[in-house]
Amino acid sequence: MIKGIQFSVWAASDIRKQSVVEITNAQKTVENGISVQNGLRDERMGPLHIYSKCKTCGLNKRKCPGHYGHIELTCPVYHISWVTHVIYWLRCICIDCGLSLIRDLSTPDLCRNKHLIHYSKNALKKCTCGKRQPKYSWSKKSGSILCGKDKYLIEDVIKHLENLDLDILKKVNMSHPKDMILTCIPVPPPLVRPPIMNGKAIRAEDDITYRLIQIMRQNIKLAKILKENRPKHIVNNVKEYLQMAVTGYINHHKLPNTTTRSSKREYTSLTARLKTKEGRIRGNLMGKRVDFSGRSVITGDDCLGMHEVGIPESMAKTLTIPVKVTAYNKAELKKLLLTDAVRFVVRPNNSRIDMSCINRSNVQIDVGWTIERCLQDGDIVCFNRQPSLHKMSFMAHEVRVMPYSTLRMNLSCTTPYNADFDVSTIFFSYVNQLLTYIHI
Repeated sequence: MIKGIQFSVWAASDIRKQSVVEITNAQKTVENGISVQNGLRDERMGPLHIYSKCKTCGLNKRKCPGHYGHIELTCPVYHISWVTHVIYWLRCICIDCGLSLIRDLSTPDLCRNKHLIHYSKNALKKCTCGKRQPKYSWSKKSGSILCGKDKYLIEDVIKHLENLDLDILKKVNMSHPKDMILTCIPVPPPLVRPPIMNGKAIRAEDDITYRLIQIMRQNIKLAKILKENRPKHIVNNVKEYLQMAVTGYINHHKLPNTTTRSSKREYTSLTARLKTKEGRIRGNLMGKRVDFSGRSVITGDDCLGMHEVGIPESMAKTLTIPVKVTAYNKAELKKLLLTDAVRFVVRPNNSRIDMSCINRSNVQIDVGWTIERCLQDGDIVCFNRQPSLHKMSFMAHEVRVMPYSTLRMNLSCTTPYNADFDVSTIFFSYVNQLLTYIHI
């Protein structure tokens, strides 16, 4: 039995445990149709072609779920989405002695994110050791945290965060803030970033892959410069470029406008894949188009009962309900079969007959068969309006097939669905009712 689910920051040690390969080759992903070893399309993360098999799980491309790789960074960088949380924690720890500056840990009515904001805003400005705490801020231009007006080195930030008392983390049940600074980046499997194929040849890579290539190039360049003992200002410039590459990979909207780009087109980031109406959550998970469902604008109709929902005729002719043929309803369904109300007939072996393509009088149904008929008055359907915030946003109603192209509902049912109508919608709903009665 599942008692609860807990989320935490994906620490570098956990990334390395779940990784199947360390990515070290940034020059090529594929050579002569074969994935380059330790490249961004290494077959240990998933097969490249349909008929090839994964070297980790042995499954083909359709069944392999994909496996993560990882990139070891030459120097730590900030996770752009967690910078504010890092700054909150810095305000809660003395920069000199490392003692906690949190005044009170008892805030049970606040969620964890608000806990942290509450602690940082009410933290002591002057430690018991006598040291007055500086102000911390984020510099978008340099991609670093500022301590007062000076740049706070990321190595010093990590040392600062390591002074945090672990008992505080246990009380608030939060991850250690030093894990919010990246020393290792997970590389998603090729299944998440499929290439643009031309037959068996790769014509172009996915945007996420290009972002990872940029990170790899800057990472290798930084390692080379550190070995050659170049001047400090050159090393700092390359570190900034690496920070920009990682920021662009996570959220390219957070990049400063001054960054030089090789092309006018901006590669998308992981955040862009998830957010907005076209993202994975709203575009693919919440807004999936499925069978046996219809979607339209709602209008009010006070002539409908609270238990009824008005379905457009065009929608009722498309949506079907399966009815099993029994000895009791066989004669009735035979008569229905001769009308346009039946769209499909399903045999016991699951083969389907499309009634629009054959002569209806030639079809002979028997017990055990299934017919799929159109919606009709009195059928029970589920009615939902998103966002579904509580269980009353998804309720069952009786169908009443009506003309015109909007879903109709009683105005008294708008509260549980959190539905509302503007003046024009109400006007057109009454016009629809008037036209309906004139038609009758």
